[in-house]
Amino acid sequence: MNIYFIGMVISMALYIIIGGMVSRKLKSANDFYIAEGNAPTILIVGSIVASYIGCGVYMGDAGECYAGFFAALLTIITMKVVGPIYGSVFFGRYLRRSGCTTLPEYYGVRFHSTAVRKLSAVIAIISMVVYLLSVTQGLGTLMSFVTGAPYIICIVLVMITFTLISALSGSKGVLLTDTIMFAVFSSASIVGLGFIVKAAGGWFPSIEALANFDKVPGLLAWTCNLDYMYPTGIQNFIWACGYGIVWGAIASIAPWQSSRYLMAKNESVCIRSGAYAAIFLFLIEFVVNISGVFINRINPDIQDQSHAVLWTVMNRMPTIIGVVFLTGMLAAGISSSTTFLSLIGSFFTVDILGKKDKSDGLFWARVAIVAASAVVFILAYANPPSLFWIMYLGATLVACCWLPMSYASIWSKRVNKYGAILSMSLGFAGCFGVKLFTTLKGGGGPVYLDSAFLGMGLSVLGLMIGSAVTKVTPAEDDYRKMLHVRPQTERDMKELSSNIKYAQVSIVLGIAITVILLVFWALPYTRAVAR
Repeated sequence: MNIYFIGMVISMALYIIIGGMVSRKLKSANDFYIAEGNAPTILIVGSIVASYIGCGVYMGDAGECYAGFFAALLTIITMKVVGPIYGSVFFGRYLRRSGCTTLPEYYGVRFHSTAVRKLSAVIAIISMVVYLLSVTQGLGTLMSFVTGAPYIICIVLVMITFTLISALSGSKGVLLTDTIMFAVFSSASIVGLGFIVKAAGGWFPSIEALANFDKVPGLLAWTCNLDYMYPTGIQNFIWACGYGIVWGAIASIAPWQSSRYLMAKNESVCIRSGAYAAIFLFLIEFVVNISGVFINRINPDIQDQSHAVLWTVMNRMPTIIGVVFLTGMLAAGISSSTTFLSLIGSFFTVDILGKKDKSDGLFWARVAIVAASAVVFILAYANPPSLFWIMYLGATLVACCWLPMSYASIWSKRVNKYGAILSMSLGFAGCFGVKLFTTLKGGGGPVYLDSAFLGMGLSVLGLMIGSAVTKVTPAEDDYRKMLHVRPQTERDMKELSSNIKYAQVSIVLGIAITVILLVFWALPYTRAVAR
């Protein structure tokens, strides 16, 4: 038993204890589902970021950057971090006005359709199970690599941890543990980058050396490593832009993101949380991804790219720093898992069983959580390959099924329940069908046939065709109009003025980030290539 394993076990025990303590303070089923809708900014921000950042970032994304796909992922990052801002301003605050407990409940009420509600709940649960599989695999791989313990034992330990936290404390406990975990993994990532840059020989010398890195040609080029995915730079760029939209959609309307706005204390908290979350998402993902690139200077011969960060932490960092970093990675994965499981429990109970206000609602929510964990355990036991692509499949399913319908439900006067049903159905079929076909075929096709592009296109087409079949009902139109009426309690002018300032700060930070990337990456890279 090494010190890394001890640190991980202690951290998991602490999170379970916190979850147990919160469970004693649950006052109602609504407390379990949405934390009574009274959460402050810090908890909403912490949970949004923690549910978004998982092991897939540290192992999947960082591994892809190690292999030469940094520029593509940087493109995705810069596009997706605006998701929380758009999501909070153009969807989340209106969602909160609905007074609903879950996102599927909102869709059902908005379109006055039980079918829309149940279909969206089923799709959300399937998508979250797929995404949870990638997170669980990452956690098991992480612990197994670090400790030398069998993969299956590690899977059991992490699943016991996040299942207990979710089942005991629900959303209220998840908000708190997510925020604690967010603080741990964000701090660890920033400190870890400093040690990685030092081991690589410094920032600017590393950029210059890696610009012409023979082992991985195009490591820092905008075209990426052309031996890795698509044969031309423009196809890689198109792919990156497409998935930038996908992940931006995830950050704005995915159930594990937008559900946090239902928990917010007020609309101001929604908007502030979106702005802060965007900043932290960019910071953490950029730090982790550039770390993956710099590891090529430390060891360019790591056989499994998903282990690049793990190997570096254990071999090039002081032990105590390594322990903190690895427990931070563990926290990132557990925080995502608890969010998914708590939502699965809520969606199954509230939207599929219809037990929102029933005395046995919490019982069935906990049954659903345990059942989902069991399904994920069976799938994770098989240990399917390609952690990165499983994670992207889960994300793509959500984006294709929900993005057009979600924003249309707020801003379109023409969309109706038939459009919503057809949009979700075609988006799911297109995305999952293409991915299944290419997987069975043993390879992908041209970039324009990517599952994300086809799925999104079919989703938009379904929304248009379905809504053209019949007219919007008066009930649907009246409800949409109601969402655009600001509640009397949300008309504090000081709060509104403060919200504008947050938007302005976000713009300034966006400009600052652009300048930093130009000075610390683009210019050094350009100079090195020109020599």
